[in-house]
Amino acid sequence: MDNIHRLLKRQIKIYLHDIKLDNDFQTFIEAVNQAYINHDKERSLLERSIDISSKEYNENMEKIRMLQSQLIQQEKLAGIGQLSAGVAHEINNPLGYVQSNMDTLKKYLEKVSSFLSTLSRVEKTLETDSDANLQELFQIIEKALKENKINYITEDLNDIIDESMSGLTRIEKIVKSLLGFSRVSSLEFEEYNLNKGIKDTLAVANNEIKYTTKIIEDLGDIPYIKAAGGAINQVLLNLIINAVHAIRESSHEGVINIKTFTKDNFVCCVITDNGKGIPEENIDNIFTPFFTTKPVGVGTGLGLSIAYDIIVNKHSGQITVKSELGKGTTFTIYLPIQHHPSNL
Repeated sequence: MDNIHRLLKRQIKIYLHDIKLDNDFQTFIEAVNQAYINHDKERSLLERSIDISSKEYNENMEKIRMLQSQLIQQEKLAGIGQLSAGVAHEINNPLGYVQSNMDTLKKYLEKVSSFLSTLSRVEKTLETDSDANLQELFQIIEKALKENKINYITEDLNDIIDESMSGLTRIEKIVKSLLGFSRVSSLEFEEYNLNKGIKDTLAVANNEIKYTTKIIEDLGDIPYIKAAGGAINQVLLNLIINAVHAIRESSHEGVINIKTFTKDNFVCCVITDNGKGIPEENIDNIFTPFFTTKPVGVGTGLGLSIAYDIIVNKHSGQITVKSELGKGTTFTIYLPIQHHPSNL
């Protein structure tokens, strides 16, 4: 028999080397040999199929990761885009009076320059005319002092500088807060302070909040953790803006309570609003992608699903929700203090 399978050849050599095979047994051996050959072909096809499937799986997983990253970035940009007008107002307001103060300082500089010119002329007169009338020169100086309001300028300068510094500090705070959302390393795990993340988020969202909602902060003494700061800030922004929107749809004064503390091996953040609340039938769906109760064109339905993914899948944390219709909603975030990050 030609083309005997290597395994069958070895088995024949071991067990049947001294046995004479009749025709029926020879037929049986040929059938076994063909089964071995068919098995090898099928295994080869299966292995190729597995290789192709594994390659396709890895490619699809990479596409999913890229799509997920794009969705997170798009949701982040959408959130910042919604707040951009408010952020611009928050910057323009202090920038406006800084610019106004610069105009005032320019006018003051002209008056001080005029007064110094008068002093220079008096000085030259004293140098060239030893018989100059000191009383007249003093009157010239006094007149220039009054006309240019030098005493008022010197008193007002401190206020102008203090006000300008305050405005620039406000602008600096807003810009630094924005960097927490836009920096390239926002998906990298690093030392992160949840309290600072909350303050940065509130600074960015201030114009959206301040007209309808009072913020009550109860930020505890919590440790730094390893986290993707930009991603966590995005979660905070989504939850706070959702709370503001829920409050706007109610008829009473809005209050958002934000509390942080440690519990077991977690740092925790509780965000409670007194907005309209979530219907019980929607509670189980709020973390589902594209689920939204907002009108068409308002929101993407991705905010809370991305928040869930960031907290639970990427940080091995937890996010829970409790709500009562007409009374408000509470979201609680748990972030592990010690954590080995998964791929973001």
